[in-house]
Amino acid sequence: MSKDMTQETEWDSLVSGKKLVAADFWAPWCPYCMRLKPVFESTASKYPEIEFVKVNVDEQEGLASRYGVQGISVIKFFCEGKEVGEIVGYVPQQELEKKISQISSEAPACLANTSIKSKD
Repeated sequence: MSKDMTQETEWDSLVSGKKLVAADFWAPWCPYCMRLKPVFESTASKYPEIEFVKVNVDEQEGLASRYGVQGISVIKFFCEGKEVGEIVGYVPQQELEKKISQISSEAPACLANTSIKSKD
């Protein structure tokens, strides 16, 4: 299950940690965002070692601006405070899981103590 991000201070501590973070930047008026929501939630339940969060761009304009979010929906991935990947627009669950596997193999520091292992 994903978590709604409501405090920018909470965000800073979350993304600076050693856990891979998948952040869905969305808005309630965005049809693609609404279509992506169940895919994001379903994928979150399959990867408990990854922190899945939702960032409402209407409520968290500062975060959207900080990461250059100009269009939604977009999922950004973070590892130790750095952006390590993104998906722009709607993707089916299979594509989202494929991208997670790719990013996971490229961000071993954030996954060293989890069940996802690098494919080196």
